[in-house]
Amino acid sequence: MKNLLPILTVRFCSSLGDQALVYGIPILVFQLTGSMSASGLAFAIEWIPRLIAMPLSGAAADIFGPRRLLLSSDIFRFIVTFIAGIILFFPITSHSTIALIFGILGGAVGFFHEMAFVSFESLAPRLVTMHDLPKLHTVLQGLDLGTQIIAPGLAALLLINFNSSAFIFTLSGIFLCGFLFSSKSKLIKNISLDDIKNIDLKILHKQTKKQILEGVFFVLKSKNILALIAISITMNFSLGIVLSGSAGYLKEGLGSSAQMAGVLGTASGILGLFSFVIIPLYLSKYSLFSLGTLGVLLFFICNVSLAVFHNVWIYGLLYAGLFLSDGFYTVFMRTMRVSFIPKEVFSSAIGIILLLNFIFMPISGFSLALLGGSPESYRYLIIASSFLFILVAITSLIILSKKSLIIKNLF
Repeated sequence: MKNLLPILTVRFCSSLGDQALVYGIPILVFQLTGSMSASGLAFAIEWIPRLIAMPLSGAAADIFGPRRLLLSSDIFRFIVTFIAGIILFFPITSHSTIALIFGILGGAVGFFHEMAFVSFESLAPRLVTMHDLPKLHTVLQGLDLGTQIIAPGLAALLLINFNSSAFIFTLSGIFLCGFLFSSKSKLIKNISLDDIKNIDLKILHKQTKKQILEGVFFVLKSKNILALIAISITMNFSLGIVLSGSAGYLKEGLGSSAQMAGVLGTASGILGLFSFVIIPLYLSKYSLFSLGTLGVLLFFICNVSLAVFHNVWIYGLLYAGLFLSDGFYTVFMRTMRVSFIPKEVFSSAIGIILLLNFIFMPISGFSLALLGGSPESYRYLIIASSFLFILVAITSLIILSKKSLIIKNLF
């Protein structure tokens, strides 16, 4: 596994830069504009290309080859962040222009992050033996978790101690490191990794279209899958409001600093480590369905309480609780959907499910942009999203408990 160090560095750089930007853009935009609405608008814009990339990334890897797509993704992210850093040297006073620029920046980086992620997943089985593949995936999971902890704090640290340009140029350097390691890696220099000579684009287009439609039709016909998706959609809608609005709310509503949002992101990541211990212990005594229910109830309590308590430390604790409860529900959801989806349509269905799960993320940003321009309206949005979530979640859990024989056996 030692010879994989350059490749693992590529994955680390890719994930670190992307996660730092996800957390950093709402902070950066609020720092430049002082507007919570502008932060919401930038968050909404950056999520749209990411959603578009989700169903296209697999086909792109087939058409261009995973190695070429990985290299292209890294160099493009370096270029676009470098250009954005230069733009920051020029005075821009329009809030909407700032939101648009950095929303597009986040969207472009997010789009190519999805491409790079799928490229790496395609390359992984070709780089190691089947015996070593589980070890590689374990290391990759650890790297992804590590970047979820480091990236928000890194964004906050850079934005506290340096100017906005330094933050963007640092991310540009991270993406450049990823490109250099991937381009110089002896393991992936072999052009045979991009075996695209025999691909008929017409056939690939037809197969991709068939796969997407197959996934859509299956999801629409499965009440159990739709119930799981409904919970995920409303949960992510609430999370999107919190992620896009916390920087402004911490500053304007709680008298802290916008950069504290990044610190809270790192704290949430650290708390997520405990879920690896908590969840197995919980499942040794209680059912999987009760874990999902616990995640739903805890998420509602933490989310609605964000608008009730006006103390920064309590807000931070509840913020971390949101992501812990999201982890509880995610384990339940991922486990249950495996039971509901036949093997022959699994890949098709998963792509559509992932797209639908996150489709409300940009909507949450637009909601904040239109309705959440002040701490008071942010609190109202939090309360509204909380009750929307709990109504949908309770209805969905009732459907799941009545319709699924598998779930009934878990009680």
